[in-house]
Amino acid sequence: MSYSRFDEMIDKKNKILVLLDGSEESEKSLDFIIDSKILIFDQIVLFFILNPFNPVTKGQDKEVLYNDFVHDHGKRLATLYIEKLENHINSKNSGIELSHNIVNSKDNLERRLSLGDVDLTICSMSISNNLDFIFNKSKNINFLLESSRRILIFPSNYEVFSEKKNNLIINFNESIKPKDFIDIENILQIDKFTILYSKNEKGSVGKLLENIEKKFQIEIFENNKTNIKTIWNTSKDFNLFWQGLHRKNSFINNIFDSSRFYSLSNNTPIFFRAS
Repeated sequence: MSYSRFDEMIDKKNKILVLLDGSEESEKSLDFIIDSKILIFDQIVLFFILNPFNPVTKGQDKEVLYNDFVHDHGKRLATLYIEKLENHINSKNSGIELSHNIVNSKDNLERRLSLGDVDLTICSMSISNNLDFIFNKSKNINFLLESSRRILIFPSNYEVFSEKKNNLIINFNESIKPKDFIDIENILQIDKFTILYSKNEKGSVGKLLENIEKKFQIEIFENNKTNIKTIWNTSKDFNLFWQGLHRKNSFINNIFDSSRFYSLSNNTPIFFRAS
């Protein structure tokens, strides 16, 4: 998909919210947004979450609030950090509209998103092992799923290649509608959709394809190890993305999903979209 597609979408005024906490990991979200040419947007909200607590140290049995002086100093540093990021973005593309929020709790994210003007929430995340996913990162993902209708999460070490085309891999379910592909096209520059289905779903997939606009390039595969391997082998030609189920997982679900999520998250970004 060329830049002409991007130009056509300028009047859509897509707004992207980027989660930041001052870490190098979260900052990589900006490089992904600006350099990848995958997202269709013209507005960015830099959402900085300032930790209001002292971490637990030797001699303490729990976190304690920073005093006002330390907290105010941290906010000043966060403001300078945001200004540096805004200057970096402007140096890359001065046409992007920028705004920011500095808050001291992730709970403020839900209130910010409730305004309804954000089209996509983005964050970078690394998962060291299955236990890290089950006990740590899954909580963050569940929180995001409760707060945002569209989320893009990518591994902090992910490398995207602008010369490659983009392929979104979707696990079929009955809630998928033809209009969903138009909705995705309005925010992500996707060149090809790959739909995975189980044996008993082939007929339903066929009915779906009959009603999807012919302009979309779509391929379908039965969901098995051989076909999954075939899809991953296309990574030399495509940047691969995976669409996950937009649902809050229980602790038990996280245990069963950990191996799959861990392997995917180290290879490809995960896109969540509410129906």
